[in-house]
Formats: sequence, C-alpha cells, structure tokens
Amino acid sequence: MLIVAERINATRKPIREALERKDEAFFIQEAKKQEAAGAHFIDVNAGTEASQEIENLPWLVELIQDEVSIPLSLDSANDQALARALQVYNKKEVMINSFTAEEERIKAILPLAKDYNALVVGLAMGKGGIPQTVEDRIKLVDELVEAVDYYKIEKDKLLVDPLVVPIGTDHYQGKVFLETVKAVKEKYNEVRTICGLSNISYGMPNRKLLNRTFLVLALGYGLDASIMDPLDQEMMSGLYAALALLGYDEFCMNYLSAYRSGKLGS
Repeated sequence: MLIVAERINATRKPIREALERKDEAFFIQEAKKQEAAGAHFIDVNAGTEASQEIENLPWLVELIQDEVSIPLSLDSANDQALARALQVYNKKEVMINSFTAEEERIKAILPLAKDYNALVVGLAMGKGGIPQTVEDRIKLVDELVEAVDYYKIEKDKLLVDPLVVPIGTDHYQGKVFLETVKAVKEKYNEVRTICGLSNISYGMPNRKLLNRTFLVLALGYGLDASIMDPLDQEMMSGLYAALALLGYDEFCMNYLSAYRSGKLGS
C-alpha cells in the first residue's frame, strides 16, 4: 500500500500563506513529519494562480527533495509547471499527479511521464466530468490504459484514480468507487489504483471516522495507494491493522513494527 502524503497542498490556507512568504522551514518540517509518519511519497501541490505555480512548484521541489529520503509526487494540472519542476528534480523515482482521458491532457502529460520514467496518476474523468456508474468509469479507464500503451509507458507505471465523490452529494458513490476499484483490478492486473481518500467525507460530520472506515473498505476491494494525511494516527492504525488482516503484511511485520514504535495509539 503506497501512502502519498497530502498535506503540502496550496488549497489549504496554511500552505498557501507559507508559499506567499516562502517559508522554507515550514515546508521542510511538513515534509519531514509526513515521512516520519510512514509516507512513501510526498505530494507537492503549489496550485494557486497558474503564473505563480510555474515558479512555486519547482521552488518547492528543490527545497523539499533533499530534506527527505522518499520521492515526491508532483501534483499539478499545469504542464508547464510540471515540466519546470521535473527539470530540477533529482531523485530516481517520481510520480506525476495527474492526467485525465481528455486528449489535450493526455498529450500534455504523458510525454513528460515517458521522458522522466514517472509513475503517473490517471483520473477516470473525461470532457463530461465524472461518470456516475461503474461501467462508464471503466470505459474511461480503458482510454487511460490505451493512452499509456500508445506512449509506450509500462502499465505498472499507471495508477488509476476511479475518483471519490462525496457521499454527502450522492450516497451511492462510495459503493460505486469500491466496485470500480474491483473492476479495474480484475480487468488490468498490472495497473494500480489510487484515490484522494478524504473527498468521501466532504460536507459530513466526523469526517475522520468516515475516512478511516472507507480506507479499510477500499483495501478489501483492492486499492493499492491512497493520497492521505499520514499524521492522522487513527487512520494509520486502521491501515496497519487492515493490511495485516487482509494478508498483505508478511508475518505482520509492519503491524508489529508500528506497535513497537508507538504508531498504533492506545
């Protein structure tokens, strides 16, 4: 299970304000805390205004990359910002987050993924937005897979995001997401799945309860990676427990290690 740490995201007010004042110590601390909590990738999103993002994303990448031992996920819909960030990136492994099934997004993002041998997140979304059914989302997943094939990118470099829609807007959407994950895994053995976990609870009370419960359910359906907050100890505890119970944690070593290091809470 890949944990992509979500906290460095300019949609969050503290991140946006830290970007405005170029607070290096703040961002270094955020990155290090997330790595220490168990993240495998640090997601970096500098998406304010497009012109600022072109400057801010490579600045963040250069600042953070040498302060952590894990790779970064470059989170942007701006291909110019991504290109500049990739030029200054110095780690062996990188993730690009993300592209859609729209032709212009495929042409903008996949050449970069190919050139830099990057993992790449593909969203099950097209010009018509997010489909409401499993069947229609799988049609878009087919297009994502066809696109990476066209650019001769290995299928195991693709992480499909079936897209989490808040259950507060449509109470069936949690189930639609889970069934789409299952369908992707059944149809494309090499392709991995990922999601922005916290979207499920948007607008609902006690969001953390919904988030951690949804994560455990999604693991049972075959979810491979999650963009999430690794500083949420209850979420991480549920993750370690679920991986052990589902047989994904050989000899329960990660669960035991987390217990010994105090990461499971009381």
